[in-house]
Amino acid sequence: MNKVLLITYYWPPAGGPGVQRVLKFAKYLPEFDWEPVILTVENGDYPAIDQSLLADIPPNISVYKTRSWEPFRFYRKLSKVKDNAGIPTFVLNPDQDEKATAQLTRWLRANFFIPDARIGWVLPARRLGLSIIQNEEINLIWSSSPPHSLQLIAQYLAHHTGVKWVADLRDPWTEAFWQRELPQTLPARLLNAHYEQKVLNSATAITTVSSGLQQLFKHKTPQPCYVIPNGYDPEDFTGLPIRSKNERFTIVYSGNLGKDQSLLPLINALHKLSEYCRSRITLRFSGELHTQIKSELQKLPREVELHLIPYQEHRLILKAMAQADILLLVIPNTPDNQGIVTGKLFEYLATGNPILGIGPTDGDAAQIICETETGEMFDYTTDLSPALQNAVDNWEKNIKPNPSTSAISNYSRRNLTEKLVNVFNPVLQ
Repeated sequence: MNKVLLITYYWPPAGGPGVQRVLKFAKYLPEFDWEPVILTVENGDYPAIDQSLLADIPPNISVYKTRSWEPFRFYRKLSKVKDNAGIPTFVLNPDQDEKATAQLTRWLRANFFIPDARIGWVLPARRLGLSIIQNEEINLIWSSSPPHSLQLIAQYLAHHTGVKWVADLRDPWTEAFWQRELPQTLPARLLNAHYEQKVLNSATAITTVSSGLQQLFKHKTPQPCYVIPNGYDPEDFTGLPIRSKNERFTIVYSGNLGKDQSLLPLINALHKLSEYCRSRITLRFSGELHTQIKSELQKLPREVELHLIPYQEHRLILKAMAQADILLLVIPNTPDNQGIVTGKLFEYLATGNPILGIGPTDGDAAQIICETETGEMFDYTTDLSPALQNAVDNWEKNIKPNPSTSAISNYSRRNLTEKLVNVFNPVLQ
């Protein structure tokens, strides 16, 4: 087998969608004659912990870890966050009434930790990476970000060893929506842009998760860029309870909600339904919510039942998705958001349950929902009440959705790993 060094910050027991992408590729790569070797962090500061994912690590895989200095520990002390509490990824979004310590923390992060707060992992990972490449006889490097600072690790290793390198970027770099709100000085912005351009031009090839991001990166570099979307693993859904009609019409949202993912379109639609209809609806959120989103939820009609659940292990999240009557998807309402395709979407697809999307109707997520016949995407200003009423009516009549199973299967992790290998093999030639 050829050997590929997978560089990732997120690895079990880290939770969330970022770890799933690398973990599932590592699982299926051996089926295509590629042996994965993992380089990750030993003491990562993760937004969520999911010990159950440790069982998903493929047997006999080589995992190398090295320590990192994490400035989020400094943030914890300033903000008095408990050591075992996860820090949501939207922590850099300012609150309207945020304290001076939070403002100082964001300013320090924006101007001294470039490209991101994981920069303290770069030097120790470079040293360990050189040893791994020599001892394991690595044929290829694949680095998946964010955090984008790990691309600086891969770039260094490729330059000093001559090993070919494919850079995987799951999110934009300088155009990330949260970047726009950082109190960043001009020198810091220029340095961040320099790092991005150097990485894009140095990589042998680039992979990303959507056609929108592909076009973004193609405008920045002549290097070939391929779309390998996120997906779902059918084995994760084995043994889940068969969906039955809930006593109440249940709307499920899985994952964190930042302040740009407003729930007001949904809340306004609920107010337009009859009081009787509202009294039969349950909203279930699993994940961390920005304070602004929590404020919006106070405007819910009193008849609607609300459940706010902290991050759960992956299996429980999938169970809640599978039992939902409708799955809520909210794309951040930010400029250039057509290429945003959240990882949860593909596990939504795998349940076969209908999806109610709020976001750009011309975006990549909307296209995926359309081609799989799993629901509909609505613009942020569209009245959702007719669609919501129709979904409730279908629930009452026990009308089952009829998605395109063949289109959904294109996003299975095994099929996507084959696509990734079709990028790897030509790179070595």
